[in-house]
Amino acid sequence: MRAHLSHSKIVTALAAALFSSITLAALPTGTLEFITPSGTVGANEQIDVWMRFTLDAGSAPLVFSTDPITGLLTGFDAADLPTQGTYWDADLGQSVTADFAQINAAALNTVFWCSDTFTGGCNNDKTNYSFNFFTSSQPGKPSLNFVSSFSLAPGQSTDYVFGQFNPAAGGAAAGTYKLYGSGLFLYFTGTDAAGHQLYYDNYFGSPSTLLGRTCAAGDTDACAFSRSVNAVPEPSTYLMMALGIAAIGALKRRRRVQA
Repeated sequence: MRAHLSHSKIVTALAAALFSSITLAALPTGTLEFITPSGTVGANEQIDVWMRFTLDAGSAPLVFSTDPITGLLTGFDAADLPTQGTYWDADLGQSVTADFAQINAAALNTVFWCSDTFTGGCNNDKTNYSFNFFTSSQPGKPSLNFVSSFSLAPGQSTDYVFGQFNPAAGGAAAGTYKLYGSGLFLYFTGTDAAGHQLYYDNYFGSPSTLLGRTCAAGDTDACAFSRSVNAVPEPSTYLMMALGIAAIGALKRRRRVQA
């Protein structure tokens, strides 16, 4: 989960992210877009955010696998892997950079830049919506978070649920809400010579572990995910609707009797 690009605030589907300045060789790259970028929903309706990642035609294939038994990572050239990672030193109270003695895992993860109006830009304002990463696949709803074995050829696409906006109790206020920034990236884990568990991702610099992102040129309506929310009917409106339905039913019954 991540947040604003101008945006100092960023959220990734990992609980925390540790960064270092190490550069990588050319990793696969692609484009990321919102599926069904616009639509209309009810005020109490949960909103699934579907994404489509397409690997560039000229990109290297994105094929890798982490074996949970042997702890071996396959699919990457050595030149594409980071040489250093970071770990948290509790005694120093800070992250420490160290050389990888072994990289034994890689996985996909998603990032959220909080330039949205659903949640007010990740400012913990849940007046209308709260956001949750979709981190566990369900039938018909795949997730790419923490996927440690993956295969995608250049020019191919994969669809997944990025996250969900959940309306506040009583429903969201009527209006149009927008989300601009989402990303898909790789992270690597391993150990140093002393046995510390190292972690690496870096999608701020170039090159980076970022595979693709929406609204790369800025937060504009042309690339946004938006939903127009219908107002929640007043109780009196529900009563009038119920009376209207009852009247229609009575009229139909009367016509049947007369016939």
